[in-house]
Formats: sequence, structure tokens, C-alpha cells
Amino acid sequence: MDSLLIYGSVQGNPLYNCTGKTPEQWTSLLGTRRTFLGIALIIFGVFIEIIYVPCLGAIYKRGLLKHSCYKIMFLLGLTDMIATCGWVSSCALTLLLVINRISDILAPTISELIFSNNHTWIVAMIPILYTLSVITFTPAIIFNSTVMAWIGDPMIYENRSKEYYNPIQNYNNIIFISGTIFFYAAYCFFVAKKQMGYKVSSGRNVFIQSALIWCINCSSALVYSSMMFIKPNEYIVLFGELAWSLVHGCPAIVYLTMNRTIRQEVIGWFRKNSAVRDSYKHTSEQRSRTIS
Repeated sequence: MDSLLIYGSVQGNPLYNCTGKTPEQWTSLLGTRRTFLGIALIIFGVFIEIIYVPCLGAIYKRGLLKHSCYKIMFLLGLTDMIATCGWVSSCALTLLLVINRISDILAPTISELIFSNNHTWIVAMIPILYTLSVITFTPAIIFNSTVMAWIGDPMIYENRSKEYYNPIQNYNNIIFISGTIFFYAAYCFFVAKKQMGYKVSSGRNVFIQSALIWCINCSSALVYSSMMFIKPNEYIVLFGELAWSLVHGCPAIVYLTMNRTIRQEVIGWFRKNSAVRDSYKHTSEQRSRTIS
């Protein structure tokens, strides 16, 4: 984004100047039509956007934002709804959610110090500022229909891939993978050593939800990190792209299927709306009979 300030426009940047060919020529030369995959991803994306709205609404309406983990989950949901610029933010917030859950179980005193009251919002500013800095000061990551992945090189010029290299994205994936593995391993180690159980089932449930979200994020990050060193199989790249889509969609699905509080709140809205419609219909019928 800083190049927009330097050059005044995308086309003004020599590395991203596409005026040498028409859009149709670029599509024919470098693009690959994948109709079925495109339609499937569009349908999935629209579906996720629709179900995310009541999920986030339920978190807010039920007063769940008083809990630190739900504050992070709420921010993670907002990030997922603008996923085109939210990969690094999603990774950072997911890692923060892991730290929050583990510290709450293994080190409640530290968790209280860092995540109590409005402290969570302050701590969450770290991933947000990190995301803004990546967006502003690093080369853009662009989706390529032929490779079926988000890559830095727009393939406008030959033999200039190094000029589009974005090390932050690679470091982000490596740190995210190693960090989450470390924290989950530490958690399992201490639980096994101390034979410590969960105090309440709700805490275990939220932890399982966090673990599922992490597994999807980690799968996508692993594929993209492996692309730094080897040329992966086409189906592995496709799996990475599908995992990337799930990264920004699975939290909403997990919330609706595994979080009883959110699920009951959302179902209650539909039941209430149905009851209102039935009541309105019944009242209208009575008025019609009275008039007749």
C-alpha cells in the first residue's frame, strides 16, 4: 500500500503496470478457468458471510463480550468477514486465542492480569497493528488462478520473482505454526504431568473450539510454508486453498455447531420471528372474519 503513496496509483508502480496487454490478453496468457471451483468457493463464501452475522450478533447480545476469549473470537469473526486482507490477522488472533485459553487453564493469575476487563481489547491491538503494518509496508499477495494459491509474483515480468518476495508472510506462517504447536504441546504436557482436569465443561468446550480453528489454520499455513522450499503436488495446493477458505469460515460453523450459548441464541431468534409471523397472521385472520 505504501507504493500507492509513492507512485500515486497501482498502474504507476512499474512492478504492477499491466498496460502492456489488455485484461483479456492477460487472462488468456496467464489465467486458468476453474468454473466449478469458483462457483463452489463463491457459494461457500456467501454462506459463511450470512451465518457469521447472527453468530457475532449472538456473542454481543448475550453479553459474552465480558469474557476475554469471546472478545478475541468476536475480532476473529470480523477479520474472517474481510478475509481478503485478513490472513495475518487471522493467524495472530488465533494464536492469541490459543494463548488466552491455555493461560486461563494453566496460569489463571497471569490470564487475569493480561486478559481481565478491557485488557483483552488492548492486547488485541497487537495483532491489529501488526496486520496494518503488513498491509501498508509489504508487497501485496495476489491470487493466481493457474497456481491456485495466493502468491506475491503477479507474473507480469519474467525472471523478476525476487522483487515481489514478501518475507513477512513466510515468517508469519512459520511463527504461527511453531507457536501454536509449542503452546498446545505445553498444555498437553502440563495436563498429563499434573493430571489436571477442566473445572467446568464450558471451558473444555471453548478449548476444543479453539483447537479446531487452529487445526484448519495450521493446515493452510503448512501448505503455503512448504511452497517456499518445494513445488508441491497440484492437489496439495488445492487442499491448501480450500483450507484457506475454511480458515475464514470454520469459526462460524464451529460456533453454531459446538457452542451451545450461541446456537441457542440464534435458534431463539428464528423461533421468535416465526412466532411473531404466526401471531400477525392469526390477528389478520381474526380481523378479516370480524369485517366479513
